[in-house]
Amino acid sequence: MNISISDFLERLSSDAPTPGGGAVAALIGAFSCSLTSMVANLTYGKKKYEEYWEESKKNIEETKKLKEDFLSLFYEDMEVFTKLMATFGLRRKTEDEKKKRNEAIQQAIKKAIEVPLKVMEKSKVAAELALSMAEIGNLNAISDAGIAGEMALSACRSASYNVLINLNFLQDVDYSKTVEEKHKEIFKTVKSLHKEITSIVSRKIKK
Repeated sequence: MNISISDFLERLSSDAPTPGGGAVAALIGAFSCSLTSMVANLTYGKKKYEEYWEESKKNIEETKKLKEDFLSLFYEDMEVFTKLMATFGLRRKTEDEKKKRNEAIQQAIKKAIEVPLKVMEKSKVAAELALSMAEIGNLNAISDAGIAGEMALSACRSASYNVLINLNFLQDVDYSKTVEEKHKEIFKTVKSLHKEITSIVSRKIKK
């Protein structure tokens, strides 16, 4: 999808099946990475922050890779949703067809859970990187570090909604339990990281 922001928003506003909230969650994660990278770039090479050049450079490299991961998940989310919708159109006249259709739906639902769960995992890393730059970054860009933290939390929370709604339709109880536990732990960690970022940014921005 290589379109303008305006065209993307128009498509998002329409009744088209994709993009949807899952793709947006991944895109928000990419926004977090971009902002953190901006703070790192504004810190690296500046004499005042020389002691943090190495960490800033490392963060620039990591956010670049992470941003690419989020963008891959952006496209994967749309692909997975399209495939899920296709399974509902499978034949179901005979008992065998009904069984195969249900199996296909269940497998597609698992995929529809795995993608936003990956977004949540990546959001945790995005929050960690935002925290790093909130701690050491150029003070002139401290607000951007804060917004990067907000975007990381938003990506995680947004993706969590898609995980939870799809779990409602999953018949594999053991798989559901495993996902729920993982979901809960990731979300708890990201909220904790966000709290740290907010505290640091609020303190520094008032100086």
